Amino acid sequence: MISFDSVQHAIKAEKLLAQSGIGCYGLPTPREIDISCGQCLLFADRQQEAIIKLFTDNRVRWSKLFSRTAAGQIYMYEKIAEYGGLCGTITDN
Repeated sequence: MISFDSVQHAIKAEKLLAQSGIGCYGLPTPREIDISCGQCLLFADRQQEAIIKLFTDNRVRWSKLFSRTAAGQIYMYEKIAEYGGLCGTITDN
């Protein structure tokens, strides 16, 4: 799951992923993990590297990257990285 600082970048990201044939789901960002623009994208973890590269190549600014696991009816989130601001670099948690 990846969150964004602005709705503009979230929409741009979703369009890029669709054009690239990478499946994702747009969801409201859970408030307990990030107070951002309110939209995030959920995708398969095996796509993470390709997605970050695509966002870097197309100057999509994202906010935070999370892993999400289900624990019964509850989702658990772990922050993996934050956007570094330069050329799409990431800072590890």
